[in-house]
Amino acid sequence: MAAPYSGREGSFSVRVEEEGDALAVHAVGELDIASAPALEHSMLHALESGTPSIVLDLTGVTFIDPTGLRTLLWAAQHSGENRDSLRIRIGSAVRRMIEMTGVERSLPLIA
Repeated sequence: MAAPYSGREGSFSVRVEEEGDALAVHAVGELDIASAPALEHSMLHALESGTPSIVLDLTGVTFIDPTGLRTLLWAAQHSGENRDSLRIRIGSAVRRMIEMTGVERSLPLIA
């Protein structure tokens, strides 16, 4: 199982923690062109860890731009190719962008 990880990029931080047999990836702050690589890095390690379940918690994300959204779509596609283990929990800021762009069917969203 992957070791806990914590990283920060400007007004964005990401923390990966083991929760039983699952990994929880918690993102907080603004997910944009500057911070998306940090999330992609964390998600790549989580997705390649062999963990049967990954929850990406974006309820702490206050802003997301198209680059951040592209990172979510990449993670969902990568998960679909490798066990389909990813679930994404979103807050209001991310929900608005997802609804505006109409990509909700492409993302494994949970309540």
